Formats: sequence, structure tokens, C-alpha cells
Amino acid sequence: TRQAAGHVAFGHGVHHCLGAPLARMEMRIAFSLLFQRFPRLALADPYEQVDFRVFSVVYGVNSLRVTW
Repeated sequence: TRQAAGHVAFGHGVHHCLGAPLARMEMRIAFSLLFQRFPRLALADPYEQVDFRVFSVVYGVNSLRVTW
């Protein structure tokens, strides 16, 4: 009698996305190398002014201004 959920999500539990561990590893490597290459990399605007996406499938920011 249960209604269909209307989506297929792989974000938690036994159906967790298979690519998530690879993406995390890539981010660890990429961010480490980015900060080695640009050691003075910093936000150009205060964190409180960073424009986060409110309604989006992918969480993140609309833009991220930096200085180096």
C-alpha cells in the first residue's frame, strides 16, 4: 500500500553512491595541491557574504571570489 517515492537516490545506506569515495579522494588530492601551488589563496569576500545556492540539486555556491 506504500506509494512510490518518485526518485532513486543513492545518498545513504546500502545504496550510497559508488563514486562518492573516489570523489572524496580526488578532492583531498586536488585541494592539497591547490594550496601547495597557491599558499596565499584566500576568500576575497567575508564568508558571510558568500552567495550559497538555496534551491539546487547540487549544493554549493553561485560564485567564489578568491585572492592569491
